[in-house]
Amino acid sequence: MAKKVFKIIGIILAVIVLAVFLFLLWNYIRIQRGDLVKWDNQWYTQKELEEKFPPQEYDVPAKNTPEQIYAKFRQALLDNDIELALEQIREENRDGYREAFKDEEKLKEWIGELPENIIKENEYNNLAYYDLDMGTEYKNTVSFTKNQNGYWEIDQI
Repeated sequence: MAKKVFKIIGIILAVIVLAVFLFLLWNYIRIQRGDLVKWDNQWYTQKELEEKFPPQEYDVPAKNTPEQIYAKFRQALLDNDIELALEQIREENRDGYREAFKDEEKLKEWIGELPENIIKENEYNNLAYYDLDMGTEYKNTVSFTKNQNGYWEIDQI
């Protein structure tokens, strides 16, 4: 009787070990094929990854230029039209800039330092980077993102 119990327990353990081994092997194969991806310490299938992080490339023609957006942004600040300036910034980032613009003293100082023109550094698909020559030894960059409708917006300045 005891031998029979040990035999059954042994078979059950062997099946469990085999199942775990096959599961790990299956996941290893999925990882090697690129079907399973680890991002931010979480595992995602290709479909889950695309849903959570949609592609950032939009193959649409641009309806404006980063230079136009910067000029409109700068002029709005010079005219003290904060809301128009905020409209040139990506919606996800507006609240942070709205808070920063509340400090009127720093805002006036910053507006005075903004150059009239920006210098194109790099543009790739829907991302563009421009240099701001603010007369300091440090590099100041403004980044733009083209949205799905083809409009450039300030991502960070």
